[in-house]
Amino acid sequence: MEKSLLKKMSTKYMTKVPQAELMLSMKELGTTSFKLLMYYYSRNDGWVFVDKNIATSIGTSERMVKISRKELIDKKYLFVQKGKIDVYFIGKGALALFGVQDI
Repeated sequence: MEKSLLKKMSTKYMTKVPQAELMLSMKELGTTSFKLLMYYYSRNDGWVFVDKNIATSIGTSERMVKISRKELIDKKYLFVQKGKIDVYFIGKGALALFGVQDI
């Protein structure tokens, strides 16, 4: 089981995705990668996840979750800070938002 933790700007009642990022991601990302990004955005800060559960939720395989995660990383929608527990930073501006210099 992978141990991962989600970090994004939290909101009280709904998910907020910057409009420019939403429009750009619809053009830049494959369908499964876009679904994965929206799924990450829909989770609460501090959420711990498992690829098998994500795959079931977005209607794909664990293999496609891994491929889509790589696409998100390559296109700078996702940043992963490796450690005892990996920390996932979601969104194009996430690193600056959390004051992380470089991953």
